[in-house]
Amino acid sequence: MKRNIYLFFIGIFLVACVNGFTDTNKQHYTIKVGVSPVVSSAGVFLAKEKGYFDEQGIDVDIIYFKKSGAPMTILLTNGSLDVGGGNISAGLWNAIISGMNIKLVADKGHIEKATDYIGLLVRKDLIESGQYKNFGDLKNMRMGLTAFGVSQQIASDNFLIAGGLGLDDVTFEIMAYSQMNVALEHKLLDATVQLEPYLTKAQMDGIAVKVAGVNTVYPDQQSAAIFYSPQFAGQHPDLAEKFMIAYLKGVRAYIHAFVKGVEKDETIALLQKHIKIESPDIWNNMIPIGLNPDGFLIKKSLKNDAAWYYKYGYIERIPDVEKAIDHHYVKKALLSIGKYDR
Repeated sequence: MKRNIYLFFIGIFLVACVNGFTDTNKQHYTIKVGVSPVVSSAGVFLAKEKGYFDEQGIDVDIIYFKKSGAPMTILLTNGSLDVGGGNISAGLWNAIISGMNIKLVADKGHIEKATDYIGLLVRKDLIESGQYKNFGDLKNMRMGLTAFGVSQQIASDNFLIAGGLGLDDVTFEIMAYSQMNVALEHKLLDATVQLEPYLTKAQMDGIAVKVAGVNTVYPDQQSAAIFYSPQFAGQHPDLAEKFMIAYLKGVRAYIHAFVKGVEKDETIALLQKHIKIESPDIWNNMIPIGLNPDGFLIKKSLKNDAAWYYKYGYIERIPDVEKAIDHHYVKKALLSIGKYDR
């Protein structure tokens, strides 16, 4: 009898220890987040700097990527990254088509009329000489492109179509966004589809002119998203929900500063810890990034772009976009923080 009682209490002790260790592991799990050091990552950076992740009791390790395409996709598929934020490319769709259960969970950059932060730059000397007057004059020009099979290429195609041209009518030179302004300055490029802050910097430096925003040829393009790895969403659903609350609060802090002008200088100072833009003129003149304060993605754009990738042979079949999108997390977050008061 005494032996049974003894074993009973030993069992209770072991269960308590296991539960304690499990809780401790959950509490101290560090969420690995991959983003590029660009302004569209502001939601993540401000959630970190303003303590929104701390409010949720979660630890976040931000990992910087020069490019948010293939390297990030690979790390999301094998669980080395929990959360990613970047371009919605053909490579991402190919991973999803092959069975990798990466989820698109929130907006990280889209085009709107008031936030047309991606535009067509043409070298200033080509405009002044009259060599460029309209989209049709892009024919035979050298255009910058970060990679083939990305949303920037789709935007470029829309500009070309508006000028009665196609992809074969220009020569694409592959380089990073940060290199494109230098290439324009040294006349290694004639034009490019560029994003902020490089869009504003090129004009302020007198290198190129923004001749049109993407909104003029492709309204409401969804250019970037927040992704959850299958391991993170499956094994840490509670942390995934808490991350989304903090992220959306970070997005709203960006909108308060850059759209409404609330605490803008303080917010710029926080973002400068992650984004190497020193000039206050660039910060104050750049077009605000299109970020949805309620987090929802633009499904129509995602479907259009997936069809484009298929048409040009970048993906083997059109993916089930509806299945790849998971708005569960933004919906849960909105129950906590409410819909944004516009």
